[in-house]
Amino acid sequence: MNRTIRIAAAAVVGAGTLVGAASALGASTGSGATFPAIAYTKWCQDSGLCSYTAKGSGAGITDLTKGTVNWAGSDAPLDAGELAAIGGNIKYSPTLLGAVTIPVNIPGVATNKMNLDGQVLEGIFDSSITTWNDKKIAAINKGVKLPANPITVCVRADSSGTSFVFSRCPGKTNASSPDKGGSKTPNWTAPTLVKQPGNPGVANCVASMPNSIGYVDSGDAIRAGLQPKIVKMGKKGGPYVGPSTSAIVKAGEVPAGTIKPDLTVDFSASPNVGAYPIVATAWVLIVPGRAANGEARKSVKYFLSPGAQKVLPSLGFAPLPAPLRTLANKQLSASWRRSNR
Repeated sequence: MNRTIRIAAAAVVGAGTLVGAASALGASTGSGATFPAIAYTKWCQDSGLCSYTAKGSGAGITDLTKGTVNWAGSDAPLDAGELAAIGGNIKYSPTLLGAVTIPVNIPGVATNKMNLDGQVLEGIFDSSITTWNDKKIAAINKGVKLPANPITVCVRADSSGTSFVFSRCPGKTNASSPDKGGSKTPNWTAPTLVKQPGNPGVANCVASMPNSIGYVDSGDAIRAGLQPKIVKMGKKGGPYVGPSTSAIVKAGEVPAGTIKPDLTVDFSASPNVGAYPIVATAWVLIVPGRAANGEARKSVKYFLSPGAQKVLPSLGFAPLPAPLRTLANKQLSASWRRSNR
């Protein structure tokens, strides 16, 4: 029988909290993804141009659709229903790259020396692998003494771009698994689930619960003290790579001509040597034609500035690749001109 454990949302530090220069005259307002929240918070505070409420990509898209914010943060493109609800037109401004890390909390095991792949992750989150000493985990972790303890799986309770990026991982990194795409609200079927709102909530779940596993951005993993518990990821058979800044940068090294015109880039499962396989792009979403786009444009221009991009490694993220940042600036300017005619 599937048993779902729910932890109170009050335990999640910062979830749903308005941050930044909220009272600043003319400041833009944004809401959405918790994945880039620490960066957006800092950028808003440093510039005084904006405020940001971290509540999940889906909730931010809903706010943007209702017009209660000037822009939304998301790690996933809009689905057909979301796009129709918002009027059929949206601009994606990429702002940063980040890793979806896999922290594991197994008492007595040096989990930062462990390896996992897409096939194993799929089994853990979809119930075919339920204990840590399962032969599929043991096969790619020779010499690691794994306990027979049941696995507790920490997942997002809200509509999440991080869930979207993570849920498409098995199909993109495991040739034997069909690519089912991603979902902001996956139907996980692991026997023991702990559902938490926001990336900080998932990080707290893994940090506090023995024999657990989860998926969370690098920044929140580091702030939860999980850096020593993050496993290396790879395709079946390796090589296995950790989510360092350089490994995220490697994933983003693509020719400018291969970047889609709408900038909905996907750098996951990169064939580049040394690239981390589960990389997310964070976007600011803007609806062309809205009256307050001037404030939103100023905020995003700052996010794309060299000074703002320079701080990202200290927060657990990676700057945008130069070709993508150039295209983002060009698209932002073009969108701005059209939206103010």
